[in-house]
This record gives sequence, C-alpha cells and structure tokens, in this order.
Amino acid sequence: MDNNGQQAVVIGAGIVGLSCAFFLRRAGFEVVVVDRDPDGDRTSFGNAGAIAQPEVMPIAEPGVAWKVPGYLFDPLGPLSIRLGYAWRLWPYLSRFLAAANRTQFEAGAAAMTSLLASAFDDHDTVLQTTGLGHLLQKAGHLWIYRSQDVRDTSPEWEIRKRLGFQCEPLDRAGVEHYEPALGPVAHCAYRTTDWGHYADPKELVLGLMAHLRSRGVTFIRKDVAEIAAVDVGTSTVVGRDGGQVPFDHLVIAAGAWSHHLSNRLGDYCPLETERGYNTTLPAPGLHLNTMVTFAEDHFVATPMAMGLRIGGAVEYAGLKAPPNYKRAKALLKLAGRYLPGLNTEGGTAWMGHRPSTPDSLPVIDRSQRFPNVFYAFGHGHLGLTGSATTGRIITSLINGDDPGLDLKPFRIGRFTS
Repeated sequence: MDNNGQQAVVIGAGIVGLSCAFFLRRAGFEVVVVDRDPDGDRTSFGNAGAIAQPEVMPIAEPGVAWKVPGYLFDPLGPLSIRLGYAWRLWPYLSRFLAAANRTQFEAGAAAMTSLLASAFDDHDTVLQTTGLGHLLQKAGHLWIYRSQDVRDTSPEWEIRKRLGFQCEPLDRAGVEHYEPALGPVAHCAYRTTDWGHYADPKELVLGLMAHLRSRGVTFIRKDVAEIAAVDVGTSTVVGRDGGQVPFDHLVIAAGAWSHHLSNRLGDYCPLETERGYNTTLPAPGLHLNTMVTFAEDHFVATPMAMGLRIGGAVEYAGLKAPPNYKRAKALLKLAGRYLPGLNTEGGTAWMGHRPSTPDSLPVIDRSQRFPNVFYAFGHGHLGLTGSATTGRIITSLINGDDPGLDLKPFRIGRFTS
C-alpha cells in the first residue's frame, strides 16, 4: 500500500502511542503525535519496566467478588477503592465481577498469550532501529512465595503451563541461588525465562521520541476536546484552544483518558484508571539480579539504572484525586520483610494511571462507526509489554493487512454486545 502523503495522527505520547507512531512512520505515513504535554511525566516514565510475557492472568479472578467488600476498608491493601469513588466505579465494577469466572479467566489468559507471543520480537524491531537495545535486560524472573502450599495450589501455574510457558519450581535453595539478597521469608518460587525488563523506562521513552523526531514525526502540544467531521479526507482533531489537526487516519492511544474520546464517537468503553504506586531507592544497600514479583503480597521489585524500584498495588480513585503516598510507604514496609537490610532512605515516590478494562484485555480495534479511527488503549499492567506489538497491529489494520492473530477478544464492541 502506498501511504505517501497520508497523515496519521496519534493521540497520546505514552509508550503505546509512541509505538504506534514508530510503526506508522516505518510504513511510510506522515505522522503527527498530539498530547496535552508531550514532554511531561507519564505512566511510561515510572512503570516497573517489564516485558512480562507470562503475566497474562486477568485481575478479575474467580472468587474475587468475596474480597471486594474488604478492599473498601483496607486503604493500604493490594487493591483499594476510595469510598467516595465507589459509586462512580459501578459501570466498571459490575462488568469486572461478571468477568470473574473460570471460563472468562482462562479465555482472557489465552487471548493475552496470543497477543504477547511476538512481544520480544516487536520490541526488538524498535530497539534495533532506534539503537536503544542496551536498555533491555532479559535475565528471567522470579515469582516469590512465602508458602509452598499457596504456590502449589494456585491455578495460575497450570494455566500458564498449558499456554506454553516454561515455569521452573524453586525451593529455598533455588531462591538463594538466583537471588541471594532475598531473606528466609522468600520460601519458594517459580522461575521463568520469558521475561525481561528495561533498565530505565524513561530513557526508553525519551530515546524513542528523539528517534521519531529525527524521522520527521511532528509532536503537537494540544489538549484534545473533540474529533470533528470524521470522514476520510475531512477529519480533524480539535483542541480546547480551537486549533485543528487534520488526519486521514486517527489512532486514539491516550491511556486512561482514551474512553472520553471513544465514548464521544459512539464506542462505549467502561475504562478505569488503576492507580499504581512505587518508590525508587537510589541506594538500596543490596542487589537483585532481575525483576522479582512477590506473589502473595502483590508487589514487584525491579533493579534499574537509577536504583531499586519497589511498586505495585491497585487503587481505584479516578483521574483527579491526589495521590495517597502512604500506599508507596506500605509497599516499602512489605519489601523490607523479604529483603533484610533494605535501605529505604532517599527514595522517590511516584503514582501513575494504568488504563484498565474490566476483563483486563486492551482495546485494539477500528471504530465501529468511523473506518479511519482506531483504538489502542486499556493495557492495564501490560502497557509496556504490549506496546510494540500494538503499534505493529494498528499499522496492519490501517494498511488493510492481516495482523497475524484473532482480534475478536480485543474489540471495543464487547462492552455493548
């Protein structure tokens, strides 16, 4: 397909939007990225840095409904719902609870496995082109458990094995072999090699932006208010300042803000923000060889170029509520149980917005009403992992090519069908 002269506009300068811009420019489109603050802070800067291929389990697991009331009264627990926000959460929460059954849980895991099957190859395409390959470390991953009974009775591992992931059980001696810094609380683990992490997610994003600018991609600072006159040849993105940006093709990749635009186009999505917290410790006083997930306490630790990043948790409080950094401190307290001697002084706390769908599957689709509008959002905890693959798939859809997998599970119409 000859794309010469066709303009593709991407709304959103996070890692998913930038990945869409990368593959569209590579395919010959003239690309414009529109964002309210293209050079500002974003979830891509502060995430855990993982390429987490086996992390395919939906959050809506069977039995979660019995746990939700407790979440309302545990503001520092692994999943928190601010009381003042609970009523606004119902359109999302009702679908979340409906998805929390064994059939949808396993189907969601299978769908994410198919989506992420090419994640490392697609990231490699970006890294080899941009010269940023030094940032990615593929050294495997440990899921740590305090109890062998909990590890061995978790249904996730049988599902992962059926989906083709190689998962090696480790006893305490195995944990000590791979991660000597972990104390005796880390009783056992599962290890996988299908995992990598970036030493500095912010450097990745800034490097990708610099590459795109060097290839002629234009970045425009604009707070998008409307998408007007949506028809091939006459379409425009309209900012709150009244300025307009014309497009032949539009990709909405605005993270947790995306549904405000899709809803206006008639494509309803009950998107929510999973607010996540972390603290980056510049001098932790110990060393981890790779990223570690603490499965029973629902947080992660990632060794990065700037220190050790301790993060996790899910908080539903909307886009406007101020951060509650007590949650970041609670994660540090948990980390200290597993990492004797951890130095928590001088840490930088951070909060970001993960765009979350009720079934934990992203929206990767063409608009149901407008053939030149495409959606790339809702990746939840897997935005960085699925970013490059999403960019490649969106470009295939715009070109009319076969994306290489069944996209039915990722259609936006699933929320109204």
